[in-house]
Amino acid sequence: MTGRLGRRVGAALLSVAMSAGLVGCGEAPGTFVQPEGPTIAIGVAADEPGLARWHGGAYEGFEVDVARYIAKKLGYANKQIVFKQVLPSNRLDLLDDGTVDMVVASMPMPQTSSSIAYAGPYLQTSQGLLVRPDDAGTITSTAALAGRDVCVVAGSGARESLLAVQSKALPRERDTYPQCVTDLMIGTADAIAGDDVILSGLARSQGADITVRVEGVSYGRTRYAVALPSGAGTLAQNVDAALKDMREDGTYADLLRRLRSETGWSEGR
Repeated sequence: MTGRLGRRVGAALLSVAMSAGLVGCGEAPGTFVQPEGPTIAIGVAADEPGLARWHGGAYEGFEVDVARYIAKKLGYANKQIVFKQVLPSNRLDLLDDGTVDMVVASMPMPQTSSSIAYAGPYLQTSQGLLVRPDDAGTITSTAALAGRDVCVVAGSGARESLLAVQSKALPRERDTYPQCVTDLMIGTADAIAGDDVILSGLARSQGADITVRVEGVSYGRTRYAVALPSGAGTLAQNVDAALKDMREDGTYADLLRRLRSETGWSEGR
């Protein structure tokens, strides 16, 4: 375990040893009250219902619970965890500059080697589509997206995945999923393309009178992993061990059941 986070984990473990002797989501806060003692800053999404969102003055969702479990295994109490909002377009920059110590925010695990360290994967999903209810009968496949405006979130990988299966689609990049929902509602986009688990949560939170997930459309595969600073090989091993424990003790299965119940999503493991 190296660098700042390594020192934080060591301090946290020492502290523990001594003491033993979108619509519907508000804006995440820009500043935080710094807890006393060692902390761990974890980047999470704030606008992905079911996975992670800022709601009722706190972060909640599957990835938030996964992040808490990992932090606990690393020696941190809940009060020592500082969640910070990240976007697909800036999450790696915030990891690189030390704003966050790890990212648990629908982060795709690369197929090839990367300068960033990864642990996992902890979830797999395909790509899907959201459309307006009136278009559900006409946009039934990616073939119907030729020449149509499709909203995608910048940095999410949705643009590349979409063009790989429908090169004639017209992707429109936005920074957040709520912005894409707005584009869909006002008609500046004909569909939203992205990870199906995220779209399922959006569709459930918005209601069928606003957005409809296109059934039967599934393309590409994405594996979500925990992103860590470059060179954090030992830390990645520790996070992998935490994820293994989460599966073995039944916590993962419980969280996955809740995710499916809250979003209507049926994939993943």
